[in-house]
Amino acid sequence: MVGKRYDAKGLAAAESLEPLNTAGGPVKIAGPGENMTVNGAKMLCSNIPTKNATVFVIGKVLTPGTNK
Repeated sequence: MVGKRYDAKGLAAAESLEPLNTAGGPVKIAGPGENMTVNGAKMLCSNIPTKNATVFVIGKVLTPGTNK
């Protein structure tokens, strides 16, 4: 989780985001559109709106403290 709401275009433009749990280091975003990855995991579904966030589904579990 990050402290700001992003859509897929915003994530691609950011390229790196600091998660709320900063112990693991930044989350790396790479690739455009259908080829986007988060820490190397393929983005499976993006821009799912919820009441207080935008959800992105990726093909791997990100574990806090392992991004460094």
